[in-house]
Amino acid sequence: MATTISVFNNKGGVGKTSIIWNLAVSLADKGKSVLLIDFDPQCNLSIACLGDEEFSKLLESTDDHPFGSTIKAFALPYIQQNRMGEVYTFPPKTPTRDGILHIAPGDFWLNTFSDILNVGTDVISGAGLYRFILPELIAQKAGEKNGIEYDYVLIDLPPSFNTLVRSALYCSDYFLVPCTPDLFSAYCVGLIGEMLPSFIRDWEQGKERYLEGNPRDNTIGLKGVPKFGGWIFNGFDTRKRGGVKHEVGADAVHHRSISESINDALIPQLRKISAYSSVPDFVGIEPVAGIEDLNVMAPDSIIQNVPIRYLSGFRPTNALRGRGQWAQNQVDLMNEMAAEYDKLADHIVNNF
Repeated sequence: MATTISVFNNKGGVGKTSIIWNLAVSLADKGKSVLLIDFDPQCNLSIACLGDEEFSKLLESTDDHPFGSTIKAFALPYIQQNRMGEVYTFPPKTPTRDGILHIAPGDFWLNTFSDILNVGTDVISGAGLYRFILPELIAQKAGEKNGIEYDYVLIDLPPSFNTLVRSALYCSDYFLVPCTPDLFSAYCVGLIGEMLPSFIRDWEQGKERYLEGNPRDNTIGLKGVPKFGGWIFNGFDTRKRGGVKHEVGADAVHHRSISESINDALIPQLRKISAYSSVPDFVGIEPVAGIEDLNVMAPDSIIQNVPIRYLSGFRPTNALRGRGQWAQNQVDLMNEMAAEYDKLADHIVNNF
């Protein structure tokens, strides 16, 4: 079975989309089969992987594709007609050099879908638990359709605690938390510690009620057990002292603040979950990866639909840069960050 991982923070602007995309590329380049699920109504991951024009065509309704060729084509028939819809997956515009990488494109309609889902009716009552594991059903059908046993399913999520986030976390084996060096990241990490135990209590109530009438169900009993896989420090600046890189003063302060919040707020709250062990032994308070601020390179990566590890082989876009090639220090930083994503991929392969 695939290992399912959500990349999640209720705070926006922490780089979830860039992280999940580049992590998926590193896993694929290690020979893994990876499925991305864009479960964020902003659809930034779909645009980054596929291109804005290509993605816009997938949204179109036609006679052959009445719900388009996005996640909506599976979810809407399932919700309205209680039947499995169609799953569409696509390779990224820039192919990986090894392994397999597919994306199930998102849809702006997901905002409507999040309003349809109801925690009280669907989860706590146990009557609609399968509505809340839609990413799992999409991954299963994608594997069957493509004839692939995916090693990893990575889910991109909106910055909130809405029903889409609940749904993805209920399906996930692990979740990763990106944080940036700012005043609110430490606070938001604490909120995750407050909210996740309540999510799990709701699931446990519904699961108990559901399994009373469906004791032979082999799916629901295995869901609702997301474990904290670590946090990622993203977007910080460094300076060299004695030939060694160090985080700049303000960013180092924020790093310590987030680590303290992980130690004092997130982990203790997660350990109050009695249904399962949500904090694995391999997890500490320090980040499992550190992604430096890539400045102009990050938006160029999105615009060109090229992940960071391949970007140095592409000319910078005129919209972002006047010169026709990357400077050597930029190439060096891109290579360093590609290695950092490989480190994160190794963390997942070795521990998850």
